[in-house]
Amino acid sequence: MAQQFVDPDRTDVRLHPIGVVRTGYDRPEVTPPQATENPDEPGRVVLDERFVEGLDGLARHRYAWLLTWLHAQTDEEAYEMRVVPRGLEGTGQTRGVFATRTPNRPNRLGLSLVKLLDVTGNVIRFEGVDLVDGTPVLDIKPWSQGSDTPPPLLAGR
Repeated sequence: MAQQFVDPDRTDVRLHPIGVVRTGYDRPEVTPPQATENPDEPGRVVLDERFVEGLDGLARHRYAWLLTWLHAQTDEEAYEMRVVPRGLEGTGQTRGVFATRTPNRPNRLGLSLVKLLDVTGNVIRFEGVDLVDGTPVLDIKPWSQGSDTPPPLLAGR
């Protein structure tokens, strides 16, 4: 049975999707694990019409972060605290979930860096698919070289 993390003193967090991702993948196990490993495959975000005004200026950016809700993960997958990272399969080695990029997390948040192709109306066309069709989008943020690239001294760490 999945472990439940309940803290009566914690404030509830409520998130509402602003749109949905459209891709050619229907299951997590056949979906590429990282957008950077599937850089040329096109996908789309279809934004709820209420949020279209928020897209103004996004097309000027080359890349964007998609913050998503990984809806296709099971409760059992979401509460595993130790996982076998990709690349260590067959070794018996595990890592804590927060030291990996696994989609199986206590809060099913996804983070995908995608290359923007264009923004037309409520549709964002992008390349770099690593999401299942129908994945809810919680937020979109432009990638910024100055903010999203570590300082040179930290880059090698």
